[in-house]
Amino acid sequence: MALVYKDFSEDASDEFWCAGDNQLLLTPYVWGDSCRCGIAWTEVDKIFFPCRLPSEDDEAVTHFLLGVLDLNQKKIDVYDSIYSEPYEAGMNYMQMYARMIPHLLKFSQFDKNHKSFGNVFNKFDIQWQRSPHQTGSTDCGAFLIKFAELLMIGKDVQQFQPEDIKDFRKELAANLWAHGEWKRNSGYDTPPENVGDDYESENETFCPKEL
Repeated sequence: MALVYKDFSEDASDEFWCAGDNQLLLTPYVWGDSCRCGIAWTEVDKIFFPCRLPSEDDEAVTHFLLGVLDLNQKKIDVYDSIYSEPYEAGMNYMQMYARMIPHLLKFSQFDKNHKSFGNVFNKFDIQWQRSPHQTGSTDCGAFLIKFAELLMIGKDVQQFQPEDIKDFRKELAANLWAHGEWKRNSGYDTPPENVGDDYESENETFCPKEL
């Protein structure tokens, strides 16, 4: 079973800790207390999380990639629509999660409650997975969503053809419209996000590579 989460934070070193009472901000997510779907990490095998990778030289330039935290294999699979092999900026970003999450899970006594998490260890292994490559400079977010969709139903991401991204964007737009209509007709009101859940900048962003 897999569970999808949004990016843990823009700066994990700050967001994982709540300075006021020295409690882990991650802990409610682990136990399912803060996730709207109400599923704890102890009940799943994999956790899907999108990562926003900023450029070092231009804050307006960014790139999205998908991380899949495999609790059984103690690894993070990375799916990137630009790079099929580790690269410095991407690896540095994922290393932050790979080193920090095991220690936070130990603090939460996660190993005593997950069926196959196993013995204590210091770092998740990082494995860059082969995936289709985008041809447009603003397609990384759409590719990330498609990767997550395929992986959640047990399909190979390489089955997706890059030229199909335009049709997938239309599908996303149609689904968002239908969801909005359902909310309007049912009277459902989306709960407010916590402060810091969304990125402050609404500026248009692009991938850090000329394609």
